[in-house]
Amino acid sequence: MVGCPTCGAALRFDIASQKMACDHCGNFFETQRLVDNSSRDDARSSQFDSYVYICPSCGAELLTTDKNDAVGFCQYCGGASMIYEKMRQEWKPDYIIPFKITKEDCKKQYCKEVRRHPFVSGKYSKADLIESFRGIYMPYWNYRAVMNGQFRVPAKSERQHVSLNTYEIVHYDVVGNSNLALEGYSRDASVNFDDDISDALAPYEYRQQMPFAPGYLSGFYAESGDVSAHEYDSAINLETKEDAVNILLNDSAVKSCCEKLKVTPSTDEVNANVNIESAKRTLNPVWFMSYRSGKQITYATVNGQTGKVAADLPLSPLRILLFALGISSVIFGIIALLMNFVPSIPSIKANGTLGLSLILMNAGMYYLQSSFNRTVAGKGGVKTKLTNGGYTAALLICLVSFIGVISDGSYEKDMQHICFIPMLATAVIMLLAHLKQTADTSRIKKMVTDNTSVLRTRVITEAKAFLRRVVWLKLVMYLSLAAGAYVVYIDPAYNAVSYGLSFLAAAELFGLAVFHIHFQTSVAKRPLPQFNKKGARYDEN
Repeated sequence: MVGCPTCGAALRFDIASQKMACDHCGNFFETQRLVDNSSRDDARSSQFDSYVYICPSCGAELLTTDKNDAVGFCQYCGGASMIYEKMRQEWKPDYIIPFKITKEDCKKQYCKEVRRHPFVSGKYSKADLIESFRGIYMPYWNYRAVMNGQFRVPAKSERQHVSLNTYEIVHYDVVGNSNLALEGYSRDASVNFDDDISDALAPYEYRQQMPFAPGYLSGFYAESGDVSAHEYDSAINLETKEDAVNILLNDSAVKSCCEKLKVTPSTDEVNANVNIESAKRTLNPVWFMSYRSGKQITYATVNGQTGKVAADLPLSPLRILLFALGISSVIFGIIALLMNFVPSIPSIKANGTLGLSLILMNAGMYYLQSSFNRTVAGKGGVKTKLTNGGYTAALLICLVSFIGVISDGSYEKDMQHICFIPMLATAVIMLLAHLKQTADTSRIKKMVTDNTSVLRTRVITEAKAFLRRVVWLKLVMYLSLAAGAYVVYIDPAYNAVSYGLSFLAAAELFGLAVFHIHFQTSVAKRPLPQFNKKGARYDEN
């Protein structure tokens, strides 16, 4: 506890003023100039006194500098209480990034993120839950690396036409000397703090970090860190090597040397000496909230410096169902209006309904698969280049063309052939989209879970199980598309068959949506953590 120099009351770190505030006498003090008089902390000491709270359920530990502080529940497992253990000496971090985002701003940022996802369950935006956000300083390693000595980068000339059927490409090695220092690379140093959350909250602005002082912890909690700096050596070496090569290739001297050469090397082709020079311990600010439901838990975090949000947001099946029923009612109303009130259409209303149903089913399959690919995509995951905007524009053009053609009474004699044309064009566009998605999906099946975080492993495992479950349903849907297109083409008189296939298409799309909702909900929830189990981070039961 840091006492007020004026009245002796406990001080707290005030985010708005970035100073130590005394609620008793109203004075403010510079944090760096104050020391904890109740402990052995001073500017020369390498340790400071802290009070440790250990969760009896999962084993998570939180530190505080206030001995009068009370913790009502564990942030990691949602346990009802945490037990104060004892005072102990903690190694001082080298630096700390103070909180810049207040709790009120944190809540606003979180609510803004929830509003961006209208199908998220309402319980994740309740006032009492949002009020449970807690400020925690998470431990990080901040690395500095150097690239010294000779480097070699492969390059090649442009293709030159030598003779009638002969072309020449000359390969070179660009060799030079470098002396680069790179810094700002960070990794979280807590086993408890999931790497996916850490990556999602990045980056932090390390130019705003301050030399550590215990006063910054007043009113907040902290983790001491339990991951060695060498844990990330290979990843940091690779990242710094990539950046160093990019810096060198953008150097004016190297550019002039390689003016007529093509230099696009991969990292493993570059020969350079990159070493980690130092790793400094820092504390980074995070607003943390958890919601426990049975044996599962969800986390919501906000970067305490930038306000960036990273949250588990499970979908609400009820909201999605109501939305789907509303959209279906609107679409059915439009189709019924067209088929029964446009004079030229009634003779083919069954086939028109079937054609629109097939187009909408195909579109639904695409959007659901696109959402699935984006969920599975992550650091090192599937990156789809096909945008929903381009697909939606093509879909609207095809729908308008289809409705326009079947509304034109001048083609009544060959209507089944005429209305088949825009549907065929739509099918071709969608086929190309589905082929792209199939390529993305095949990469998901080949993903491995070695050296990935717990959440990432869970997402990949659930994704593979999902693909196995829906393979039969997708096969049936593709067969229904083919059968429906054939019925539209050959004869508009099969009213019962056309309406039956329309109903089947709607039922199949609904079934596929149910599978997707289950997948999206399951990957947004985590099993309860078990940090006190040897060799286990999450409950295996």
